[in-house]
Amino acid sequence: VAMGGSRTKLLPSLRPYHMISYHSPGCRSLPAPSLYSSPGSATMPAPMKASSSQVIRQLSVGAARSGPSMAMPCSLLGLKGKGRNFSSEAAQELDAKQPPAPAVQTNTVLWPLKPPKRKKTVTWYGARISTDPTCPSVIRRKPTTPSQRHTALIDKEYLWKGKPLKSLTIGLRKTGGRNKDGRITVRHRGGGNKRRYRIIDFLRAPPHHEGVIMNVVERIEYDPNRSALIALLRCTTPGLGKAFSYIICPLGIKIGQELESSRSQQVNMKDGNAMPLRFVQVGTLVHNIEMTPGKGAQLCRSAGAAAMLLEKDEATGLALLRMQSKEQRYVKLNCVATIGRVSNPEHMNQSLGKAGRNRWKGKRPSVRGVAMNPVDHPHGGGEGKKSGRGVSPWGWNTKGYKTVRKKNPLIRLPRWKAKL
Repeated sequence: VAMGGSRTKLLPSLRPYHMISYHSPGCRSLPAPSLYSSPGSATMPAPMKASSSQVIRQLSVGAARSGPSMAMPCSLLGLKGKGRNFSSEAAQELDAKQPPAPAVQTNTVLWPLKPPKRKKTVTWYGARISTDPTCPSVIRRKPTTPSQRHTALIDKEYLWKGKPLKSLTIGLRKTGGRNKDGRITVRHRGGGNKRRYRIIDFLRAPPHHEGVIMNVVERIEYDPNRSALIALLRCTTPGLGKAFSYIICPLGIKIGQELESSRSQQVNMKDGNAMPLRFVQVGTLVHNIEMTPGKGAQLCRSAGAAAMLLEKDEATGLALLRMQSKEQRYVKLNCVATIGRVSNPEHMNQSLGKAGRNRWKGKRPSVRGVAMNPVDHPHGGGEGKKSGRGVSPWGWNTKGYKTVRKKNPLIRLPRWKAKL
């Protein structure tokens, strides 16, 4: 059946077959045409040897039984027969005689749909993929290319996929390792993708604020400027003059969770809450630690970092911390620290997979000294492969040379001695 202007016509030969459902009970006598047959081939079905009324009845009854999308009453089919027109009265007569169509569910699928692709639940080393946005798993890719074979990056499926809050970002200009005179002062820098710097709140509480500041975690985001993730907080304490702020995301917090911070009193010992070390229990893991009260966090800010509080001395006003490098350092009791560990602990297990990904990050290649000429490096020159003396391009010793100039009174156990 095809629509021709305002009237519906019964077309000859193959065309009525395309309208009829061949698997419906009302159309068993009609053979299905071959998809590859031509009008002159032997597989072409013979033209229908039936009267127009039988064709109309078969079209309407078979379509009604095959489903709601194919059901069509005869009164809507103004069809032409052999030399005569069917009036609307005759069509309504046929409609009254045909059996009622059975009830068909409205959610019937008329064609097979492709099932949704199932996301992997196990990493390449057998562990279950984490759904915690603060602890994303390292996902290995399908080895379709040599770089994909060796690439293993964190899964950003559960992180915020939009842009950062514009009021908390500023443009970040690249220096290419040059100073104000245009001279290279830091090698192996240049290029890379554009970034915007996210302004991080390392204070968590203003220096002279009294009381507890309440915040709610809005979302967890990726930050291209650091290895840790960041969290957007919405301040619910009135009178501070700021609605939103970014912090280093602690491990294990949830979206919608309330975080507390204070410089004058103790708050709940929960991950993400910040308070002075004076109120933290001994043996607690902390991060985002201040070295000077009111200056902002300077210690334990990278992915997965944490320090353990070993002891507190009220007489001297110092707290002893064991750092990630096993170094033991004294910090003032008035310095604010955040409870828990920094997010994204799997960052260390990533593999970039190719040199180009380092170029995207703004890192240029580093050439070995033994591959240079003697005029460029002390290790350069010579016939064949030759090992170097272990110095920098400017002659500084680089193997076993102590760089600590004086003993820091705040360091109880240096990291080089702790590793002996």
